[in-house]
Amino acid sequence: LDADLVVDAAGAGGFLARHLGIPSALDRIGLRTSLVYGHFADVPPFPGTALDADFPPGPYPDEQAAVHHVLEEGWMYVLPFDHGVVSAGVVLARAAERDRAARLTPERAWEEILGRYPTLAAQWSGARPLRPLATVPLLQHRLERAAGDGWALLPHAFCFFSPLFSTGIAWSLLAVERLALLLEDQDDPRALGDGLDRYGSLLASEAEHLRQLVEGAYAAAGRGFDLLAAFSDLYFAAASFSEIRQRLFDTPEDGGPWAWEGFLGSGDPVLREALGRTLEDLRTLPVDRFSADLARRIAPRNVAGLADPSRNHLYPVDLAPLLRHPERVGLTEEGLRRRLDRLRS
Repeated sequence: LDADLVVDAAGAGGFLARHLGIPSALDRIGLRTSLVYGHFADVPPFPGTALDADFPPGPYPDEQAAVHHVLEEGWMYVLPFDHGVVSAGVVLARAAERDRAARLTPERAWEEILGRYPTLAAQWSGARPLRPLATVPLLQHRLERAAGDGWALLPHAFCFFSPLFSTGIAWSLLAVERLALLLEDQDDPRALGDGLDRYGSLLASEAEHLRQLVEGAYAAAGRGFDLLAAFSDLYFAAASFSEIRQRLFDTPEDGGPWAWEGFLGSGDPVLREALGRTLEDLRTLPVDRFSADLARRIAPRNVAGLADPSRNHLYPVDLAPLLRHPERVGLTEEGLRRRLDRLRS
């Protein structure tokens, strides 16, 4: 086969990593987690089975969202699909738990972990696996390079940290758009080569940004749910600010395509500084002080009304915070109102 460009979307240990002998850079990642997971039927909603729990009403049904449980061992995701199937997994962050799970069958590890939590044991007591449960001994991987002469890796083939913030699909689609833009100028081989260099450099800087965001979240979870919830506002601020701007404006300030903007604020000096300062405070400040400082740092990018104690971490789709602060997206109040129709799905 002859090709001017090969794109590897095969995930960890894919074809190009083996064929080109791209070195591993796993040592740049401090996080180590494993996963026990499966697909299930007959899983009732958590609020209906949780023992003696009082769930305040939220802006949408909790059980229809991506549900996360913070556990001593790490955390659990529960993803209900419309046809009744539930995808669920337990991410194990403690070395002792990873080692123990590796010695057990996936089914036994699953039962043992959920059995430690009466509410989860009650919810999953009648669940029916639709296929054998499985494990991933190590979720993290990273390579030295994401692109080279005539080749490129999609993000998941290049590196992966954690499913915690669900960055995989969005980052991959962004990379697909970038490569498509490069191929539009395929008549100039030099332009393609320069573009691949830019593509690889951008993925590397985004990977470092995501590493800090994810490892910071795991460190916060180690100190308790409230600190993790506060830290997560960094992610939600970056995601909502980026999406709002891309809907309101045709192009960034420099006039280039949105695809080349750094993913999740990795190219934004305000968000980069907020993340760096927050990581410094993570292990020392009490939750109240940490939350107040974080709210102040993300304020210039807070278009969703985050870090509001009165919300009890339950945020609806609400344009009021943006309308109160149109300057946060570089508009006047009148300019923003003229563009509000762009925010429709």
